[in-house]
Amino acid sequence: MKKSLLIACLCCLSFGAFAQEEKAVVDQPVSPEMTALQTAANLAKYGYATYSPTSLIEAARIFGTTKVQDADFEKTRAGEATADEKETKVSFDPVQLLADAKKYAGKDKTVLALVKKVEAEIASAGATRGAVGGPKYSEDRVYGKDYVDFQCKFWANELAEVIVVGDGDTDLDLYIYDQNGNQIASDTDYTDQCVCRWVPSWTGAFTIRIVNRGAVYNEFAIATN
Repeated sequence: MKKSLLIACLCCLSFGAFAQEEKAVVDQPVSPEMTALQTAANLAKYGYATYSPTSLIEAARIFGTTKVQDADFEKTRAGEATADEKETKVSFDPVQLLADAKKYAGKDKTVLALVKKVEAEIASAGATRGAVGGPKYSEDRVYGKDYVDFQCKFWANELAEVIVVGDGDTDLDLYIYDQNGNQIASDTDYTDQCVCRWVPSWTGAFTIRIVNRGAVYNEFAIATN
């Protein structure tokens, strides 16, 4: 009996150490693509808040030319919540950003010419988007007092990064769980900009959970390396 208890305790200790290895803090710069997407999201939010067409145009340019793959996440929502109406309208879609920039620009020929230039730049960059090994990117919505889960595969012993930028209306928290349900990283400050970075001990699917602490929905952009 004592021998069985000792073996069980050793197994628990070994598993705990293995899970703890997943939580190692990584002091490395955020990858350029992830930084670019985060910058673009903040420019979009600023542009909508201040009715700045040039901010929206630059956000569209970055979103439209950064090498990313469309995310093929498996997604699960906590419930079938309905979206509350709100005044804030933020888009991270390049086409919509440029359309709104035109609206804000009115008859300003200089700004309208810049829109055309960026449209052409995005079109020419289209062939490079979706490069193998590039980051994955998606836009989604999480309802008030709700959460949404994404499943994504990360490689063992390689830096894993997840960045989330919301529309600015509520606090978002980000949690990462391994396939055994262990929480291995989190960002729970009082903003809707979240970053989690870790080095997986094994290759496998991880759960990315985005929790909305506010009462209204939050439109967000998510990117992984």
